[in-house]
Amino acid sequence: MAVSRFVRLPAMAQVALLYAVSRVWGWFVFSRVGLHQTVSPWKNSAMTYLEYVNIWDADWYSSIAATGYPSQLPLDATGHVAQNEWAFYPLYPLTAGTLTWLTGLDYALVAPTLSLICGLGASWFIYRLCMVSLGNGQSAAEHSDLDTQHSTALWASAAVNFSAVAPILQTGYAEAMGLLFLAWALYLLVEGRYRLMLIPALCAALARPIGLPLGAAVGLWWLMAFLHRLRSGQRVWPTLRETATQLVCALAVCAFAFIHPAYAWAVTGRIDAYTATEAAWRAGGEDVLPFLPWLTQSQLYLGSILGPLILLVLIAGFTLCLIAPSIRKVLHPALVLWCACYAVYMLAFFNPQSSTFRLLLPLFPLLLPVVALSASRAYRWLLMCAGATLQFGWVGWLWHWKQLPGGGDYPP
Repeated sequence: MAVSRFVRLPAMAQVALLYAVSRVWGWFVFSRVGLHQTVSPWKNSAMTYLEYVNIWDADWYSSIAATGYPSQLPLDATGHVAQNEWAFYPLYPLTAGTLTWLTGLDYALVAPTLSLICGLGASWFIYRLCMVSLGNGQSAAEHSDLDTQHSTALWASAAVNFSAVAPILQTGYAEAMGLLFLAWALYLLVEGRYRLMLIPALCAALARPIGLPLGAAVGLWWLMAFLHRLRSGQRVWPTLRETATQLVCALAVCAFAFIHPAYAWAVTGRIDAYTATEAAWRAGGEDVLPFLPWLTQSQLYLGSILGPLILLVLIAGFTLCLIAPSIRKVLHPALVLWCACYAVYMLAFFNPQSSTFRLLLPLFPLLLPVVALSASRAYRWLLMCAGATLQFGWVGWLWHWKQLPGGGDYPP
């Protein structure tokens, strides 16, 4: 009876209901693990739900909302830039801070509530993006039935919401807001609505550090369209005129990526204010060396020979996955391009650590082909249950503070 009522609901209501269930499960996970958090830098006793979802980087966002960014970069004992608020992008904390001021409510309530609302919007755009992708090109033949498309897209949206790191969508972090604007921008990109795409693309670039890979993906998508027209026999200048709007929008999205670093430069007077701050979370000074951290970390954990070898195997495996027929049959080419650009961006600029699991969330389009591998309900329920169970592992291992012998703990 409940299932038959659910399938008769409008698509938006179905997406919202599944999202609500996923976040109730997230509340349960946080609440249970929080009861066992007896020692931490935030409280030396068990934590309530609201206390527990406002720790770790939520402290930095709260500081930005209350006092803004520092005009002088703090330095550590070695003279290098110390950890500070410039590592975190402004849209989420400033929005939460403004809502706190307008409503008079406590920031610790407003911030996770804002994340919950953004997560709901992200779920809807993920569903819409999956619907468009399934109706495109090679996938259209196998998913020509709208009911089949709807079911697969709905399961894919649910897979994101029940994934291992999905609890981050209800914390005082900017991930939910970033996911909302990223999914919205990708949806408009796939639809070819480039002018409208500028709005969520700008917001995405001000919410999370995803402006650079997004700009690269939009720019390469223009280049692919340009080359495709040339191969079909069109001349260069007419093709440039026809794709001028797409090109200008691509350049604008690329420019969005530099707004926050440029603002940090303007306020602090240091051109490397943002990158030096990011490097403060790494050992070895203020230089962000592209790609090198992955090599050094692989050697540190797995040995000087085995580590790089396994790293190369993983990169090759990911590349083969992106070009596999099962992926290309389901994912729109622009989404494959986005996943490739974001993966290269992570390899180039991110330091591999425990936070990497959370930083993989923007690769959410890859869950669509995983769901589409089988239409079996048992298979899809298994995916949801596996993700929901792994949430206990992610929250219990990384969100839960456990003092390391050398001090500190692995961040989520």
